[in-house]
Amino acid sequence: MPEIAVFAGPTIPAGRIVDALPGRDVAVLPPAGQGDVAAVVAAGRPRVIALIDGVYERVPAVWHKEILWAMSEGVAVAGAASMGALRAAELAPFGMTGVGEVYRAIVAGELTDDDEVAVAHLDAGHAYRPVNEAMVSIRATLRAAVREGVLPAEEAAELAATAKALHYPDRRWPELLAGRDSPLRAWLPTGRRDVKLADALALLDLLARDGVRPAERSWHFEQTSQWRAVRPAGRAVLPASVVDAVLDGLRAEGRYDELERAATLRLVAAATGARPHGAALDEWIALVTDRVPAADLADLGPAGLAAFAADQACLVAAATEVAGDVPAAILDTLRVRGEYAARVVPKENRCTSP
Repeated sequence: MPEIAVFAGPTIPAGRIVDALPGRDVAVLPPAGQGDVAAVVAAGRPRVIALIDGVYERVPAVWHKEILWAMSEGVAVAGAASMGALRAAELAPFGMTGVGEVYRAIVAGELTDDDEVAVAHLDAGHAYRPVNEAMVSIRATLRAAVREGVLPAEEAAELAATAKALHYPDRRWPELLAGRDSPLRAWLPTGRRDVKLADALALLDLLARDGVRPAERSWHFEQTSQWRAVRPAGRAVLPASVVDAVLDGLRAEGRYDELERAATLRLVAAATGARPHGAALDEWIALVTDRVPAADLADLGPAGLAAFAADQACLVAAATEVAGDVPAAILDTLRVRGEYAARVVPKENRCTSP
């Protein structure tokens, strides 16, 4: 996976993204849907994910949880212009970077409707070309027309209200100006404002300057049952027959119970602990790479290795935190197993049946 992954489509052509990031290792991906961000992280853990466009309406939109997971794995995530601005505004408290006019308007509460950035577009074969005008761009264009004396404010307000009343795919300048003898028609070719494109370019400029950093997290990513049911594996999935053969072998060797308890502790620590990110995660990756035989890590991709290292960090942190309580916990475990009295209580003091 390249260093930078950019989800984009109707807002900005792929060629302009590549041109804006000369010499950078960048992958331009289609508009993001549910699971796409998580899949990119699982496939290669890019350093930065830039979310510009996303799918919606008839297709599940990119999930907040997967963006949080990406950030918890040390990936820097930024958004602008369209779906990216919406998600950045919603996840700004968690460290997602937002850029541009649309993002700022959402954060300020000036823009509250998702349809303000919505556009219908063609498919990948037609480079996701938009077929309508985004409402945010219509508003910006009308404001510019008023400032430049092309339209009176009253007419601009009427046009904005007319556009807002339309279903978003029907918002086009020819339809809005049909039957009107308006000077706006002649002014539009040079005066039209494309807010979303400007925001996307601002995000790319920030990327070019390495201005998007991993989140400084004070929050814990909760491994909910819903997330565990859909999260990417991050590592090779062994056939059930292979797993069964390994477990049967461990049972035959008498090691299964011991490993089951260790695995359970690992799962609990990974699900409840504070996972490292950024430089701390990189240190743990280097540590496990140095200490674990390469053959035992060979089936882990970059994201799988990062998840394995983070799990190990959580396990070590949990063990360190409770180390002082372990002796008492061992005694309680002896009680559960019915071995406490035999080992702790002097023989002469033990209760015996009459």
